[in-house]
Parts: sequence; C-alpha cells; structure tokens
Amino acid sequence: MVAVFLKRYRSMIRVSVFFFCVGCGVTLCFLRISCAKTSESALPNFKRQVVNYDDFVEFAVLVLTNPDNANKRNVIRNTWGKFVYNLYMQNGEIMYKWNHSWTEKRSSRPKFVQVYFVIGTKGLSSEKWDKLEMEDSRNKDMVFLNDLTDTYENLALKVKLSFQWFNDNLDNLKYLIKCDDDSFVRIDLIVKDLEASAPLMNSDMLSKYVTQKNQKVTSPSKGLYWGYMNGRAQINRYSGKWLEHDWFLCDYYLPYALGGGYVVSRSIVDFIGKNADLLSCYRSEDVSMGVWTAPLDGINRVHDIRFDTEWKSRGCLNHMLVRHKQNTQDMFQMYKTLVDSEGKILCKTETYYDTPYDYDWKQRPSRCCNEPHLLK
Repeated sequence: MVAVFLKRYRSMIRVSVFFFCVGCGVTLCFLRISCAKTSESALPNFKRQVVNYDDFVEFAVLVLTNPDNANKRNVIRNTWGKFVYNLYMQNGEIMYKWNHSWTEKRSSRPKFVQVYFVIGTKGLSSEKWDKLEMEDSRNKDMVFLNDLTDTYENLALKVKLSFQWFNDNLDNLKYLIKCDDDSFVRIDLIVKDLEASAPLMNSDMLSKYVTQKNQKVTSPSKGLYWGYMNGRAQINRYSGKWLEHDWFLCDYYLPYALGGGYVVSRSIVDFIGKNADLLSCYRSEDVSMGVWTAPLDGINRVHDIRFDTEWKSRGCLNHMLVRHKQNTQDMFQMYKTLVDSEGKILCKTETYYDTPYDYDWKQRPSRCCNEPHLLK
C-alpha cells in the first residue's frame, strides 16, 4: 500500500522536499546576517580588559603608547615596570622596600598597583591586530580603544576615553599616574609619596621639592593634580604639530601639568570620565587636562621639580620621579644604575641642562614660573 502511494505521488513528494530545503537555506542565511549585525552593534567602545587584578587596583599607571611601539612597551615592562615589586601590603598599609629579588626571579606582583598600556585600534590592519592581541595575551596589561584612531591629533580624545575606561573598570582606584612610553617613571616612589602624604602633599620631606596652591587644612582636598606645572605657555597659532585652531579662552593656556608625567586623583578621573562628551579637546592632551580641571573646586594643585616632563629633558638628577624624552638605551642605563645602587642612584652621572623653577601661586599665571628653584 505504501509503495503504491509513493509511486503515485512521487513527483509531488520531490517538489515538496525541494522547497523545504530551499526554505531552510534561506532561513539559515537570514540567521547569519542577524547574528552578524547583533555582534557588530554590540562591539564596545573599548576592550574591557580581563585582568585578574583589576578589582584590587588602587594605583594605576596610564601609559599612552602607539600600536607600533611594542619595543618601547617591552622595555618598560623590563625596566621601570618592575618597580611595582618594591611595594607590598603590611597590616593594611602599603609599604616600600627596595626588593632586588625581582631581578632574579618572579615575585608575586602586588594587586594594588598596575601598569596599563592604552592604544587606539580603529583602522588597524588585521596583521597589526593579531600582533597586539598576541602581546596582550602574554602580558595582560593593555587597553584597546576600538573607536579611536591612534594619532597625535587625537591625544586629548585618547586621554578622555582612557579616563572613561578607568572610571568604569577600576572600582577601587585612588590615583592615576599618566605618562608617555618615552618616560622613565619611579612608580614605586610616587606611590610611596601618595600613600604617605596625599592629597595635601604637605610633609616636611616633600617641602624641599614642591610648591602648591594654598588649601584649607580643615577639609582634605577634593582632589589632587600633581606634576610640573606651567601657567605661562603661549598659544601656537602659526605652524607645527602644536598649532592651535580652537583656543579662545584667554591669551595664554590655563595652568596645566606638563604631559610627560603627572598624577590625578580618582575624583578627577570620575569627573572627566562621566563628562567626557561635554569636554572640549585642544591640540595637546596636557593643555586639555588643565582646562578640564580648571573649574574644579578644592583641587590641590602641586608643582614638583622632581617631574622632568617638558618637551625636552632638563637633565638627570637622582631625586627625579619622572624623566621624559628617554630612549630605550637611557631606560636600561637608569634601570641598571638603580639596581647596582639598590635603588639609591638614578643617574650614572648627575647632569642638568636647565634649572627648574618654583611655581608662584600668588602671581597671575603668566608670571608663575620666573623664580629658579633652590633646594631647601
């Protein structure tokens, strides 16, 4: 009976099977398109880094770096990036001790401090993407900003997006150290000073290095902005990479910490991260930071001669916390000198090409920086 049925309706069955298969194929095709669109639209503005330590980080180091600068990043990881091992927790307090063991074997990295290399990845080739992801898989210390093309013109925007990332991802952050990938940074000593004196920064030990805007001691500062300050920088309206088209606020740039390295508190990170869409970007990221923080009440602005962070280095002195414009050979030399001296000597030979100045907070900004610093 079944055989007779199949024989009689064979053509109809073949046609039904054919259209069934076509329908399944079309359905699967639309499913693939729908999934692809969903995946693309769900792409975040930045890669949410899965780092085991993020939940514990109190002190973060933001290193602005270019996709092509893998060599510089590796030099940092193998020189001043190791200084995190000089910090440890004891009875709930962060302590400092020069620890030579990290030059011999891998010590346990403290959870409360972490270095992050931030890169804009928009428009990168698949080859460069693969290299960056491989680098990150080995080191777990990179943040990728997927909506940012990594150019000098976008540096201020890069800082804003970075602050958004830190605000969203580091719940326990207290202070952020911003630097460039050509800066040599004593992150161990910076954290030591922050833990001992921030946000007022008024200890006797610091007094010979810093000048600061007067603060009411009755209430601790609502924030800290610490670096090598400048209030007399004139606007470049003519040529070069610092050519400024959009500045209109006054005849000089507003006071700001020079961008080779500075420190800001969580309150500033939060403010910029949450209001990034409302903040204007200027040609230089450090100038932009000065504008963004200018209206904030209660920020303790601290000028410190130990930050050698100008467009060219002032030289090398052993007390320096940040040295900008350093090549890889310079970094290895300073690292070796510190290791050989158990952390006491930074410079093989102390030299200086330009005398640092004290910032006079009582003068108008254009006259801020005329007095040479004399060690007290």
